[in-house]
Amino acid sequence: MMQSGSDYSYLLPRKPSSVPGDETLTKSCRRCGAIYTTKSRIRKRCDACRVAAAEEKQQRANARLRARRAAQREWPRG
Repeated sequence: MMQSGSDYSYLLPRKPSSVPGDETLTKSCRRCGAIYTTKSRIRKRCDACRVAAAEEKQQRANARLRARRAAQREWPRG
């Protein structure tokens, strides 16, 4: 039984983009509600909120790492 999937997707014709690459979009930030312009359809935050969100994400990752290392110190492998 042969599975149809993404094995041959590179052979299929590409869909035309709904927004040309040189067009700028006006979007509102999901965090603070500010209006900003971008060429990316993926972005969801303004520049200031992107920096703040990246710092918060890094802090959470560091906290997880510290907790994991502390747990390893508590339970040494034998």
